[in-house]
Amino acid sequence: MDINHMPRFRLCGIMGRTLFAAGLSASIGASAFGQTAPRPIGNAVVDLSPPLPRPSGPSCTVTLFDRREFQGDEPLPLAYRPPADCPGPWRKVVLEADFDVSTGTQFDRSADLTLGGATLFLGTTMEPGDTYAPYWQVARDVTDYAALLRTATDGRATLVNYLDKDHDAHVHWGARLVFYAGEAPRPDGVVLPVTAGLARLDPQKPMVSRTIRFPRNLTSLAIDLFAIGQEREEFWYDCAPGNLAQRNIFGPPPCDAPYREVEVRIDGRLAGVRSVQPDIFTGGINPGLWRRVPALRALNLPPARVDLTPFVALLNDGQPHVIALAMPTAGTFFRVSGTLIGTVDPTRPVVTGALTANTLAPARIVTRQLRAPRGPGAIGTVQTIATRADRVEGYVDTPHGRVVTRVAYDLDQRLTNTRDTGVSSKRYVARQTMTVTTHGTTPSRRRIAERDTLAIDIGIQPPLYGVENGTQIAQASERTISGDGPDNGRTAQTLTTFAPSFSLFTAPLQTPNHVRVTSRVEDATGQRRDVEAVVTDDSVTCSDTAHPTANEAPVSSRGAAPKRSSAASRSRHRPSIAGSHP
Repeated sequence: MDINHMPRFRLCGIMGRTLFAAGLSASIGASAFGQTAPRPIGNAVVDLSPPLPRPSGPSCTVTLFDRREFQGDEPLPLAYRPPADCPGPWRKVVLEADFDVSTGTQFDRSADLTLGGATLFLGTTMEPGDTYAPYWQVARDVTDYAALLRTATDGRATLVNYLDKDHDAHVHWGARLVFYAGEAPRPDGVVLPVTAGLARLDPQKPMVSRTIRFPRNLTSLAIDLFAIGQEREEFWYDCAPGNLAQRNIFGPPPCDAPYREVEVRIDGRLAGVRSVQPDIFTGGINPGLWRRVPALRALNLPPARVDLTPFVALLNDGQPHVIALAMPTAGTFFRVSGTLIGTVDPTRPVVTGALTANTLAPARIVTRQLRAPRGPGAIGTVQTIATRADRVEGYVDTPHGRVVTRVAYDLDQRLTNTRDTGVSSKRYVARQTMTVTTHGTTPSRRRIAERDTLAIDIGIQPPLYGVENGTQIAQASERTISGDGPDNGRTAQTLTTFAPSFSLFTAPLQTPNHVRVTSRVEDATGQRRDVEAVVTDDSVTCSDTAHPTANEAPVSSRGAAPKRSSAASRSRHRPSIAGSHP
């Protein structure tokens, strides 16, 4: 691991697959097994998202743009040029970005970066405070975009931020690409954006498309999908179907069902799908919940990769094909992007084959009322279940014989929403898997299984931490990769945060928030690292347990319980549950 390229602004962090534990920051030392006593957070951000593993050896950096303030709505033009001192091959390419926000008041903002039309990063920003000026770093593995990065191309960085008398905090951002020299993990193929960066999807325009003529020797194809809800769609999981919606101004917005998915269509035919998970930004639901610790994924929204390999034989016919992204159930609007990543057979100008099966259809959605409402503006308890069990199969004929690829999609997503007088709660559980099985000269199987949960409770009874009216949110996200391949392993994160409930009519209570966040990284050999951070207002306590192998005893270091602070909350956030992402 290259120590020089570790994330600099991380509290209690897991550092890659080598299971190295980093310290508080560059200026606060730490042992390999975490902190043993509460420490002040200062302006840092407590982030346990598993960082990227970095290869050892030489590397070089291309600065996309130096730290600068983003103000207004004009994107920053970028002129990328490949690194002259390390032209490739590259073992790994990492996009790094540094953010900071000055003290004051400001909405959470969304940020995205594109090169050659391909979206390389999408995330949101922390909200500051009167005495809190957060700074953080994010990183994304963009090695699979090497074909795009070998030639000069233009791009843009977008972070819309407005200043006025009530929103006076300034936002800064800088970004660079780090290239690690060495043997490439796979040969260069094709990188083809479907959208020129992020595109808007709404009820008036639920689809965006591009006509592409593909090389005739494709052997595999996948698409990376980004999706971020805007305005009311930031809280799409809060909508309600039919006459249950908008019983008064505080009621949920109407929708067909609280379920969202991105469809990938080839010449009008459904070719791939991905359900959208709830993401909460640092202005979402109650800004006091996220003062030092963002919700899972909030700062660095990951793309979802969907395998389209069964369709490559259809695309190899030399004719133009329409590739579309659709979200038929979107409410106000989503912003989405898609980038196709494919491999080719350099020994053949044309690769033939066929699509042999496709049962893909929109998810089956059932909504039922479990309990009737008890008062005006209420919906009672409503449950929405979305399921899928579909298969796509196709083959290509290669010099080594016929290769059959089968992609299986499985989904079980359940959202239970209770809204009654003085009580509001949500329970979200989603399990989705994509299994890719290949039969041929080198059979393989790769399964990606994901489980995400979200629990929201507003108006908790009995009181917690001495607060009569509190809000608690619990998140969990687990991703397991199994089968044939070098990236098998499991990552799991949990977060539980509590703060006094937000109200349009009362000032914030003088009570600190309470957050507990955990992270686990486990590789294919059974090595595992468990990290936990407990945050109370502006201090953090970390514990860190290493499990070198499945058969060895763990080594751990646990800090003392955090001291509870009586410091006042200094929030001056807007009176809304929604974040702002212009």
